[in-house]
Amino acid sequence: MYLIVGANGFLGSYLIKNILEMTNENILATDLNCPEESRARVAWQKCDITSEEDVISLNEKTKTESNLKVIYLPVFFNVNKNPANDKVAWNVNIISYARFLDLMENIKVFYSLSTDMLYKIDRDVPYKEDDILSPMNDYALHKAAEERMAIAKGYNIVRLPVMMGPSLSSVKKHFYDDIVSNLKNGQKMEFFTDSWRSMIDFDTVAKTLISLINTSEAQKHPIVNVAGDECLSKYDFALRLADKYDLDKSLIVPISMDENETIWREKRPKKILLDNTLCKQILGLSELKINI
Repeated sequence: MYLIVGANGFLGSYLIKNILEMTNENILATDLNCPEESRARVAWQKCDITSEEDVISLNEKTKTESNLKVIYLPVFFNVNKNPANDKVAWNVNIISYARFLDLMENIKVFYSLSTDMLYKIDRDVPYKEDDILSPMNDYALHKAAEERMAIAKGYNIVRLPVMMGPSLSSVKKHFYDDIVSNLKNGQKMEFFTDSWRSMIDFDTVAKTLISLINTSEAQKHPIVNVAGDECLSKYDFALRLADKYDLDKSLIVPISMDENETIWREKRPKKILLDNTLCKQILGLSELKINI
C-alpha cells in the first residue's frame, strides 16, 4: 500500500494518478483538507501532521501493512524572517517531520522531497548528490535538516528543481495554467531570461518517484536528484508553452533578474542545475526531460 502524506496538492495529484496507472496497489491519501471524491483503490484520511494525535491515528491504521510505501510531501515554504511565519515553518518542517519519522512504524520504503535551493553558488556544472551544500535561505536550511533526519532513519530523499505542469485540480490552478490562460486572453507576462534550472514536470517526477520506490537498487542511495536534462529559464519555458498551444509569443516579455529586485528579498543564484546521472543509471533511462 502507498501512503501519500499531503496528497491534495499538485504533485500529490499526479502521484495518485500514476500509482493507479502503474501499479495494482491501494492508496491511503492524507491531507489537512481532503477532497470530496470517491475512487477505487484510493481512501482519504484527514491528517494534520502538526498534530501528534493525528499521526498516532495514522500509524494505527497503517502499522499492520506488510508493504507500506510512504511518500511524504508536506512543507511550509514561507520562511522569510517573519516571526509568526517562521514559527509555523519550524513546526511543520522540523518538529512535525521529526515526530512523523519517530511515530510511524513498519515502513518498508520512505521518500520525502528536497530542493535545488540547497545551493546558492552559480555554476555551469550540475550539482551531484554528494556535493557540499550551501543553502540559499532558511527554507533550504530546513530541507538540509530534513535530509539528515531521513538519512539517519535509513530513509530516502529526492532532490527536485522547479516543477511545472497543468493542475489536476478543478479548484486549484498552477502557474502553468496561469501562463496558458493569460496568453490565451491576450495578456502580457514577464519572465526571467537569466535564471536557469533543471526544470521538470509533475507527471515525470511522479512516474520517476514511483519507479524509484519500486526499484530496490534505488534505496541503496539515500539521495537521488530527479531533474530534467535541459537548462531552462522560465522565459524558455513560456515560449515552449506558446508553441504547444499556438499562442502569441509577443505577449511573453523577457526581463532580467538584475533589473528586478521586488520578487525576492534575498539575491538568488542565476544558474543552479541538478545532475540526474544517478537517477538515470538506477532506472536505466537514456534521458529525463521535461514534458509540457
